Amino acid sequence: MKGSKPRIIEYMKEHKGITSQDAFKDLGITRLSARIKELRELGYDISTIMVDGINRYGEPVRYGIYKLVEK
Repeated sequence: MKGSKPRIIEYMKEHKGITSQDAFKDLGITRLSARIKELRELGYDISTIMVDGINRYGEPVRYGIYKLVEK
């Protein structure tokens, strides 16, 4: 496995999950959902947990946290 995918796996293990904002801020990775799809196709079991939050403008938002399901 090459590119950003190993970094995403290690990040999820260390931080117990990753969001698109985490991926961009901490790893410089954009299009996290595309990388997660590729990882799933490689056989990784990754769950998505949808979370409700508030953005910087005080508006409600919904975003996903990807978590590696370790056996």
